[in-house]
Amino acid sequence: MDKNEAKAIAESELESYRAMPYEQIAAKIGYPESFERPGSDGESYRVEFDCFYDDSYDRNIRVSCNVSYSGWTDFFPVSNDFIIAPDGSFVGE
Repeated sequence: MDKNEAKAIAESELESYRAMPYEQIAAKIGYPESFERPGSDGESYRVEFDCFYDDSYDRNIRVSCNVSYSGWTDFFPVSNDFIIAPDGSFVGE
């Protein structure tokens, strides 16, 4: 697995979630998503998304993306995430 390629895939895939409104992301809580995506290096990478409340009091949602290649990298995926607040702003950025 090329870690730079995996990081680029994670950042690219997270952009689609960043474009979603808070309510649409909230509807994905409890429904993790997983799919294969080809990298520019010709390898196939597994992309996994999970959305969950990061702060139950403020109802902030963390969107986490893990990218791995088959084999041992499943235990050490490249990950990236962001937190969105109910007002649609991004927390910590």
